Amino acid sequence: MFIIIGKSSWTMRQNRRTFIRTTAAAGVLTTIAGCSGSGGDGNSESDDDGSGGNEYPEFDPENPEFPQSFSTLVEEGFAEGSVSELEAMEKRDEPRYGDAPQQLGADEEPIRPDPLVFTWAPTEDPAGYEDTFEVLRSNLESELDVAIESFVVQDYAAQVEAMRAERLHLARFSTGNTPFGVNIAGAQPFSMPIGGGKFGVKTFTITQADNDSVNSVEDLAELDTVAHGSETSNSGNLAPSALLPDEGVVPGEDYEITFTGSHGNTALAIANDDYAAGNGCSTCMDRAYNSQEIDKSNIKVVWSSPAFPLGPFSFRYNLADDIKQGIRAALFDNDYSGTALEEDIGYDEFVEIDYATHFDTVLQIQEYNEIEYTQ
Repeated sequence: MFIIIGKSSWTMRQNRRTFIRTTAAAGVLTTIAGCSGSGGDGNSESDDDGSGGNEYPEFDPENPEFPQSFSTLVEEGFAEGSVSELEAMEKRDEPRYGDAPQQLGADEEPIRPDPLVFTWAPTEDPAGYEDTFEVLRSNLESELDVAIESFVVQDYAAQVEAMRAERLHLARFSTGNTPFGVNIAGAQPFSMPIGGGKFGVKTFTITQADNDSVNSVEDLAELDTVAHGSETSNSGNLAPSALLPDEGVVPGEDYEITFTGSHGNTALAIANDDYAAGNGCSTCMDRAYNSQEIDKSNIKVVWSSPAFPLGPFSFRYNLADDIKQGIRAALFDNDYSGTALEEDIGYDEFVEIDYATHFDTVLQIQEYNEIEYTQ
């Protein structure tokens, strides 16, 4: 078993935070639902047409300028990451936080498991995805010529422990659990599933389109309160708390944080003028607006994080090289469009990833929150 140790609940206006514990099953990137906050700070002004007279910069997905209309970003597909964004991430030779993926020692013998055991990140109904992964299992068997055995896990801790104990050889970890797999279990991340050239989510900082007082991250410092999701939410709290200081604003110091409990609550609170600004998951807030039939042109985005990568496939570091090559072939050399993998969960191909490079934002967030990778 292992635990996550992170910073506390962002006591307002404190310069430093004390330590709390949360279970690995909760995950660093888990959003907890709850009740919405209320009571805005009165810093926004409304116009009847909801536009506030905004003339946004022309949107360039390769070099976006802010603010932008929420509706424009969704229509342009900017609420998710793209393969071009993945390729454009600055190359890093070493992870900024924690260890690099383990390598086979000079005196260490590689392993050749038969059966080879693999698993997917825990879901609410892991057994319900057996048919979904049948095409992947079949391709693995064809490439490796060994039996492939599925290992159904109920929580993140069990998945990491299984690979650490060498009972699990290939796994798709969740995003926030991946550094635990690397630092504790000997995982080597190498691939990520995508669908339609898109992956992951981003944190959007949003306000009302007619709020002329908030057009940049720096303007948040003039507000009394800004809405965040839940304390343990990555895109709703951990990410903005870690990343906004680089943009010139320190949440919890330059403004007070009010936790709404969920991304949807934050989105609706901004639409209803309960708060002047808020941070939340891009696609989650989009779904909230769709469910309530809210005009997304009445919302503007003043900042976006990079896309957070999806949980990657990782094999155990000490698998024999030809087995690793066979696993890569099963993922990269097959067309998954039109299969149950695409129809059930939207993934039609696998792309290469580099842990130090593509997980840099995740590691920056975990470094800021002083996460410890502990057995």
